Amino acid sequence: MVAWIFRFVNNLRKKKISGVLTSQEIDEAEIFVLKTVQNQSFGHENEEQLSTLRPFIDKDGLIRLKTRVSNREDTKDFCFPVVLPAKHPLVLRLIFSLHERLHHVGTEGLLSKHRERYWLLGGRRTVRAAIVKCVICKRQSSKPFQAESPPLPLDRVRDATGFEIVGIDFAGPLYLKSGEKEWVCLFTCAIYRAVHLELTTSMSTSSFIQVLRRFVARRGRPKTIYTDNGTNFCGAKNAFAKLNWTKV
Repeated sequence: MVAWIFRFVNNLRKKKISGVLTSQEIDEAEIFVLKTVQNQSFGHENEEQLSTLRPFIDKDGLIRLKTRVSNREDTKDFCFPVVLPAKHPLVLRLIFSLHERLHHVGTEGLLSKHRERYWLLGGRRTVRAAIVKCVICKRQSSKPFQAESPPLPLDRVRDATGFEIVGIDFAGPLYLKSGEKEWVCLFTCAIYRAVHLELTTSMSTSSFIQVLRRFVARRGRPKTIYTDNGTNFCGAKNAFAKLNWTKV
C-alpha cells in the first residue's frame, strides 16, 4: 500500500509510470516503513535498550546490528539484521503475516525465519504476543472436552450368570449368493460382554420371536432384556407379557 502511495506521489511530480510495482518501489516503501517504526521506538542507535547490542546506521538510515557472522558471504539482511522493537503494532502485523504464509508455524520456527532479516527485541515474547490470538492455531491446539464417566448401572455390575441380562439389536442386511437377504440378531451379555449371534431372514415380530426361542434354548431364559423401540421388539414385548416374563 505504501509503495502505491509513493507511485501516486511520484506520478504527480514526474513522468507517469504504469503497470505493476517494481522491486525497487517495494524496497523503498519497506525501508520507509521500517525507518518510521524505528524512529517511533528508538530515535537513534545509542538508545538505552540497544546498549547490549552493536547497532549502527546503514546508508539507508536503518538501524542494523553487527553480528558474529558479518564476514559470511550471505545477504546483507542476514549478516546485518534490521533491529525492530517489541510489541509495535506494525511489527506484530509483520510477524502474524509471516505466521500465516508459513502455514501457522510455531514460535521457534517463526522466530528463526524472522532472524533471517530482522532482530526482534524480546524475540520469543514478541512472537508469542503476535500469534496468541490466531484462531486457527487455537482451534488446532485446543484440548477436547472430556466429560467424567458416570458409574455403570446396577444391571452392568451386579453378580449374575452369563446372558442373564442381555441387550439385543439387529445388524445387516447381508446378501446371500442366491440374492436373498439375511439379518444378524446380536445378543450381548451386559455383565461379561459375551456375544451370541443368530441369523434370520426377516425383521418381523414372528421371526424375532423364533430367533429368541433359539437363543433361550441354547443360553437359557434371560431375566432382563434391553432393546430399542423397533416394531419387532415392541411386538415381541406384548407377546412376552402374555407369558408373564417379568422384565422385557
